[in-house]
Amino acid sequence: MIRQKIGELLIKEHLLTEKQVEEALVLQKAKKKRLGKVLRELGFVTDEQVAKALSHQLDLPTVSLKDVHVPKALLTMITQEDAERHMVLPLYIEDKKLTLAMSDPLDSDALAAIEFKTGLEVVPVVATESDIVSGIERCYQVEEKIYDLMKTVKSYDNAEFLKEKEDDKVVNVHSLYKMSEAPPIIKLVTMMIVEAVRMRASDIHIEPREENIVVRYRVDGELRDVLKLPKRVQDSIISRIKIISDMDITKRRLPQDGTSKLRLPDREVDLRISTLPSLYGEKVVIRLLDKSKGLVNLAQIGFPDAIMDPLIDILSHPQGFVLVTGPTGSGKSTTLYAILQQLKSEIENVITVEDPVEYRLDGITQVGINDVIGLTFPSVLRSVLRQDPDIIMVGEIRDYETADIAIKASLTGHLVLASLHTNDTVSAVTRLIDLGVPPFLVSSSLNCVLAQRLVKRICPNCKVPDEDLCGVTGGGFGGLKTTYKGSGCPHCHTTGYYGQIGVFEFLPLSNRMRRLIAKSASEEEIWDEAAEHGAKSLFEDAIEKVSQGITSLEEVLVKVPNTRKKD
Repeated sequence: MIRQKIGELLIKEHLLTEKQVEEALVLQKAKKKRLGKVLRELGFVTDEQVAKALSHQLDLPTVSLKDVHVPKALLTMITQEDAERHMVLPLYIEDKKLTLAMSDPLDSDALAAIEFKTGLEVVPVVATESDIVSGIERCYQVEEKIYDLMKTVKSYDNAEFLKEKEDDKVVNVHSLYKMSEAPPIIKLVTMMIVEAVRMRASDIHIEPREENIVVRYRVDGELRDVLKLPKRVQDSIISRIKIISDMDITKRRLPQDGTSKLRLPDREVDLRISTLPSLYGEKVVIRLLDKSKGLVNLAQIGFPDAIMDPLIDILSHPQGFVLVTGPTGSGKSTTLYAILQQLKSEIENVITVEDPVEYRLDGITQVGINDVIGLTFPSVLRSVLRQDPDIIMVGEIRDYETADIAIKASLTGHLVLASLHTNDTVSAVTRLIDLGVPPFLVSSSLNCVLAQRLVKRICPNCKVPDEDLCGVTGGGFGGLKTTYKGSGCPHCHTTGYYGQIGVFEFLPLSNRMRRLIAKSASEEEIWDEAAEHGAKSLFEDAIEKVSQGITSLEEVLVKVPNTRKKD
């Protein structure tokens, strides 16, 4: 078998571009992961695509390890540590040849190591990495080994753990629907939440008015009226929501926060619930976090190449400060989670400080803020720095103390990711200085700033040229020749839009830019320096997406500020 590199092979299969392989190689070198694993984490390829490509290019069979049985003699010959290190699983021996399931049969080091240890000729077959991980856990009986180890551990009968109050109630929708004798309010509240999930809503707003209650869903970033209810059911609905989120139904004059969980046949949705006293009663907002959608990876975020390439290079650095900025609802958390998905590894300690923790990430320590008991961003960050972290994510920088700790951490060997509420990249620099951080600290710690907004995607099922706006010139529109819009169809509920996409502005710090920041230069001077090196503004990136038919000019004019407009 000719020894090739997996990246070259995947390029031959037209699954990757050379640029994507180069980006992955940068991160592979920094994070010490297998290239195939990095490519999958970036979202460039899937487990199945890699296995199929390897099988086709190398003329090797693929195997499913779901029900495979490995002889005990083989498990002794190739230990669990060997299998995990090389990501392989021995299958059987025949005629002094060992058939070995491999996620990367091009790994010559793994082949040589197994051949040397066993004294057998290795015959590789292809399996997905997820299949091999599951096979190792099952065949080497990982859980049973842990249980056996527990038997030898000394017991401390006089020790006990005290449970805190459980705050994670589960609402079983099937049970609620089957309760034919259940009060109508239970069915009504359940219906409101389930329908919101079905319509892809991110939030539900229940707003008391003088004569009725209005229920609105936020879909693709915009609120839509979906229901009007009589005033007489107001207290019952709010009480029901408080019960499922473990709030105090007797408190009506103070804001409250709670959590719950909705379990559907095909998914689980976390509910973050907030109440606020208003003139006509308590307003309720329910944030829906749909676990079935999963976390997006960097490739799915939608960065143009001009941002993706330098961003991946910056993320490969072991220390520094990476800032993601934008208003509420601009997708900052999604971007930070995508970066964390890529950066986490077995050899690094990753800790996040969030308010609240929106999604749970395997292999990462996540800490939720609780101001009521003194668990603030500054206090938690100080404790985090005593936990020997490699990478720290700060959910939001709100004050000088948090900014100061985060920036100093980035100067002492940590990679720090954080979000900030500003309009664009350059104003994020100004904001840090306004918070009280000395300009020289900002200039020496900051690696890059990424500003973003979310705009709605034109519905692909009803996209048509926008005859009224075709051929628009001037006004900073770059001479658009063709623009599109959605005419409205059942797929998009007649709105013309379906889903959202990010528009971005990226500011990597050059040496000259660092000097300008240290000298307290104006925002205009800093941006002019960035523009000279090819930086595009949020508005320019948005207009490019208009020209590609991804979003509409109308949407861009409403959502994206043209802060770089020349007089």
